[in-house]
Amino acid sequence: MCTGRIDPALVAEAFTKGLDGLLVVGCHFGDCHYITGNYQAKAKLDMARRLFKHIGMNEDRLTFRQCSSGEASVFVNIVTEFDEKLRSLGPLGGDGDPVKGPDLFKKLEAAQAVLASEKIRWVIGKRTPFLTSGNMYGEIFTEHEFSRAIDMIIVEEMEVQEILAKLRQGAQSIKDLAGDLAIPSERVFRYITALKRKGMVALDKIAGQSPIFQLVPQEVQ
Repeated sequence: MCTGRIDPALVAEAFTKGLDGLLVVGCHFGDCHYITGNYQAKAKLDMARRLFKHIGMNEDRLTFRQCSSGEASVFVNIVTEFDEKLRSLGPLGGDGDPVKGPDLFKKLEAAQAVLASEKIRWVIGKRTPFLTSGNMYGEIFTEHEFSRAIDMIIVEEMEVQEILAKLRQGAQSIKDLAGDLAIPSERVFRYITALKRKGMVALDKIAGQSPIFQLVPQEVQ
C-alpha cells in the first residue's frame, strides 16, 4: 500500500506499546503511483517527528527514507543504517532518549491523542496548498513559516492533552494543573476556558477562592 496511507496516530500508538523504532521507506518523489502519496507520508512523519522531539523522545527512532523497487542495494543500506542507529539508541525510554521510562510513555499517550486530533489532521492536509497556492487570502507560506506554525500548534495541543489527562484523574484547580504540568497559569486558564466552550470541561465546585474543574463525560458516538 502507499506510504501516504500511514496514520501518525497509529505510529504513536506503536511506540506506546514499546516499539523501539520505525522505518518507513517510500517511492522517490515523482515516482508515486498515487501522485502525491509519498509527499503526504513525509509531511505526516515530519509532523510526528517534531512532536516526538518535543516530548523528549529521540526523533531518530522514526525515519522516512526513499528508494525504488529496483534499488535492492540501496534498500539494504537503508535498513542496515537504521538498525545500527537503533542499536546505538537502545530501548525506548532509555539512555538514548532525553525523557526516560514511564514519563516518556505517558507523554507518548498524549502525543497519540494530539496526532489523532482533527486540528492536526487538518494542518497536515493543508501543508501542500499553504506552501504552493496559499491560504484563503492567497498568502503563501515558506517552509520555515509553516514549520514555526506547526511547532506552536504542537506545544498547545500537547499541553491541552496533558491537562485532559490530569483531569481524568480527578477534578483540579488551575493552580494545581499549572504546578503539576509546569505550564504558566495564564495558559492553563486559556485552555480551560476553551475546553469549557467546547463542553469538555465544567466547574465542579469552589474550594476557598479557587474554582475546581472537572471533565464532562462525553457521549460515545
